[in-house]
Amino acid sequence: MPNTPERILLIAGDVSFRGASILALRLAKGLLERDIDIVMLCTKIGHIDQSLLKGIDILELPGYTQPIWGRVVRQSVLKNLDGRPPDMIHLLSLDMLPQAIWLGTQLSCPVVLSVNDHADASRLLLPSSAQCCRMLVCVSESVQAALPHPRDLNNIEQRVIHPGIPLLPESKSFSILDSDREPVIGMAGPMEILKGGSFFLRACHRVLSDGHKIRIVITGSGPEERNLRHLATSLQLANQVTFVDDSTDMQTFLSAMDVFCLPSLQQGIGVLLLEAMALERPVIASGVGGILTVLDNNNAGLAVPASDSRVLADAILKLITDPDGTRRMAQAGRSLVEQRFSLNRMLNEITALYSEICGGAATTVRLPQATSKQDQS
Repeated sequence: MPNTPERILLIAGDVSFRGASILALRLAKGLLERDIDIVMLCTKIGHIDQSLLKGIDILELPGYTQPIWGRVVRQSVLKNLDGRPPDMIHLLSLDMLPQAIWLGTQLSCPVVLSVNDHADASRLLLPSSAQCCRMLVCVSESVQAALPHPRDLNNIEQRVIHPGIPLLPESKSFSILDSDREPVIGMAGPMEILKGGSFFLRACHRVLSDGHKIRIVITGSGPEERNLRHLATSLQLANQVTFVDDSTDMQTFLSAMDVFCLPSLQQGIGVLLLEAMALERPVIASGVGGILTVLDNNNAGLAVPASDSRVLADAILKLITDPDGTRRMAQAGRSLVEQRFSLNRMLNEITALYSEICGGAATTVRLPQATSKQDQS
């Protein structure tokens, strides 16, 4: 591919068990496999599946975002890069926007900004000095629609590139809803209020109260973990709930679930949702943000209202009481990931974008696409 950059600097912020970090690591590994040299910087490596880190050299720089010490760190980074500067900087966490702009300016290097959620999109403002910023890449149309007016973003071009997920061979997929064991209902991700863990537990409590035996798995860590453990105890779910450390192999715990739930109150698109679908797990998710882009009118998974444990419970019951229909839905979900959210497709689109920028293509403005009121909720 002409004008493909040979060296990319990826700036990832904190690397932890969340969709944006998983996506960043998938990108890094994919670029390496395409013989593109990468340098990856982060401020911290937290709990995350170690297999995702395998083969990637990440420079961990604590204090990089701190006002005083960060100046020392950024000068050190600049010195290390100056001998062989990158052809492109790809910022994967807007928490490090000032650092990326500074490096791009110092190295005369174009910067691509990834925007992964609505909160980051809505508060994004670029200083007039950020001439090195060449492209905004949004994870979904819903996130793109949340961006400020183009004049507040220096009229930088906007583009949507959906996440890409690798597929295991179908022979490695585990069967779901076997009649000789209790169904396992699970959720995974950072334990934060916006992820809706309390509504998930209450929904599972309703399913149990309706006389259906299930096992419950919650994978992750974060500020809400203590509250969720207390809620599980108060709902008398302690014997049914297992909390799994988020450094566990991701494909192992996702494959152990018969139904994957994403009860988020707000969501860019749902990388872990796509990971579960790729493993042929049936999914239920809140119909917010970019999730409706994924579920394909309930053909590849069920959409439910956010923060409604009753409807979520009904959806879980629908899936566990119709194993054959649920398996067909899971197969449709895997097929959708293969067709629209493949890792190869994402890498093709991103490397084409890199080549376009390195080739000096003119920058034009693309306004956010119109979305339905439901998609903007």
